[in-house]
Amino acid sequence: MARKELPEVNASSLADIAFLLLTFFLIATSMDKQEGIQRQLPDLTKPPDQTTIKVEQQNAIEFVANAYGQILYIEDPDKIRQINIKEVKNLVMEHVDNGSATDADGNPCTWCQGGPDGQRSALLSDHPKSAIVSIKFDKGTNWSDYMALQGEIEAAYTDLKASYVKRTYNRDWNMVVADPSKPENTGDNAIIIDVDSKYPKLIAEPKPTDSSN
Repeated sequence: MARKELPEVNASSLADIAFLLLTFFLIATSMDKQEGIQRQLPDLTKPPDQTTIKVEQQNAIEFVANAYGQILYIEDPDKIRQINIKEVKNLVMEHVDNGSATDADGNPCTWCQGGPDGQRSALLSDHPKSAIVSIKFDKGTNWSDYMALQGEIEAAYTDLKASYVKRTYNRDWNMVVADPSKPENTGDNAIIIDVDSKYPKLIAEPKPTDSSN
């Protein structure tokens, strides 16, 4: 009796299907973005500048993320209070956009909005170009607390820039995109340079302290 031959399976079609499925999942799957902080690092090729710069007390706003999960706001050397992380953004915006005096060259901040109702405080920064945000933390500070504090500060500067662009250019800041193929003084490139000059980020991060001391 003759043996019955089994039909062969065409494996090439299975490989094509597997490839198409792999391509589909790669396109359809979303990747989580890694958290990061945009900072301008110093140039290692330049020698350190030993010049001492005097910072007026009202030009610096200080926050502390300690090892106990608390966010502290140092209003002045004698007054420290615990705040909610969501308060940070408004405090930074009011401080940076205060504009109660002039910059180092004697120029007033004609674009500053001040605090609520437009009032200017002598206890806050003279000018956005003089406004410093100081972030202190302990060696035992939780990383998520530190990142949350940094995120609120970044959000404050983003909102300040967005408001300025809306008032000045009637544009959405999120839609202003740099174009490396065009000169710096044209189009969106010029807007970005203008905005960065109006609200430069001056972030100070002192050496972390030991919470056990």
